[in-house]
Amino acid sequence: MKLQEKEHLEVDAEASEIFARRLASAWEPEDQAKLEARLGADRAFADAYRCMEEAWGGLDQHAESPEFIAYRERALAHARKAGAKRWRKPNANTRSRWQMAAMVAGVATLGVIWQLSPYGYVPNQYETGIGEQRIVELEDHSLIALDAATRLHVRYSKDARIVDLKRGQAQFTVAADAARPFKVQAGGQTIIALGTVFTVEFTDQKVHVAMMEGRVAVTAGDSSPRLRLPSPSDVGNPHPSSSTPPSPSDGEGLGVGNATIELAAGEELQVNREGHATVTPNADIEAATAWRQGKIIFRAEPIGEAIERLNRYSRVQIKVDDPTLAARNISGIFEAGDTQGFVSIIQRYLPVIAEPSESDVITLRLK
Repeated sequence: MKLQEKEHLEVDAEASEIFARRLASAWEPEDQAKLEARLGADRAFADAYRCMEEAWGGLDQHAESPEFIAYRERALAHARKAGAKRWRKPNANTRSRWQMAAMVAGVATLGVIWQLSPYGYVPNQYETGIGEQRIVELEDHSLIALDAATRLHVRYSKDARIVDLKRGQAQFTVAADAARPFKVQAGGQTIIALGTVFTVEFTDQKVHVAMMEGRVAVTAGDSSPRLRLPSPSDVGNPHPSSSTPPSPSDGEGLGVGNATIELAAGEELQVNREGHATVTPNADIEAATAWRQGKIIFRAEPIGEAIERLNRYSRVQIKVDDPTLAARNISGIFEAGDTQGFVSIIQRYLPVIAEPSESDVITLRLK
């Protein structure tokens, strides 16, 4: 084999291994910094890595086809048999270039890349990194769009379809199935739907539900802070309901005596750490779903909370050590990941100094 072709294969193998590590959630800020430096300095590696990204993005849409499912089952069986051994560089003397390309594309498409990597795999668990978004189709044909820095786990019982949102934000387009309610559990709250479109955000032990279509019922679990119905002083129509939502006969989600709040299209619910609920009847759905278009919309939001959201989309993180500055409100529309643009706006309208305090971290403080 010619030396040039051998080197090309080695670069392809290295790019595929690094791509696998990044997907496997064993990815740290220093890993991203090294990757970006390598992409800028090594054109051959950059081309190989871009091919990996294109293969994943272009072929992933076919992952639910019968052919790919069958292939995936065979590959998973092989992976288990092999004991999920560490990735090894292919032997350039025994593997041709077209074989390597087929292996890389197949692994990326099927998601088998996790089983073959040393970083572990959890069935039905889906996760996105900083700045990453993805769409997952479940076996019932419900769709989940995961925002950046989001992790969730899907499980099924004979009576329910259950999603545990561990962190982050996701939009759910639920396939109707009256016999098996669709439930999203986040922060001790359970959102129950039969067929609808809604988003759920779970950050800093707070839950935000925004409705696009249909209806859902929200209730607290037995082990969580009780869901407190909005008081008359709360803004908006709380829509408290004494009716019983679809019964989770698998024993999860509905604590006896817990309040239930029903939401319809155009409404949103905020639940704080103590379980106190606030419902807004005419919600800002545009702001709640702006992340699907790569935007972030802040409407009189505390700067500290705005920064928490912004940090999901960029390796360059912002910190605010001053509680007075963190409590100031900000409004505006920003590109997801445009950290520098956000900092520039803050400095334009407020007496703020931006100091790079460490690698990939900007600290904001009042002058």
